Amino acid sequence: MDSLQGQAWVVEQRGIPFPVLYDTSSQVPRTYGVHNLLGDGFVTPATYILDENGVITWKYVASRTYDHASVSRILAQLRG
Repeated sequence: MDSLQGQAWVVEQRGIPFPVLYDTSSQVPRTYGVHNLLGDGFVTPATYILDENGVITWKYVASRTYDHASVSRILAQLRG
């Protein structure tokens, strides 16, 4: 679902209890340097963990379009 209404529906249906960013202009991936990183015109999958001050403490930036950090790897970073 690409529309904002569709995304809002998913958040509501899944009961996601945290704020979800709707960045229709791709400003965030451009700021983090992951827009068109792979030269395909798309946002490269990336996961960031920030501390309570907003400082990035860990990041995973994909090397392929369908590459993502595993849940276990993210949880290990959060616990570690």
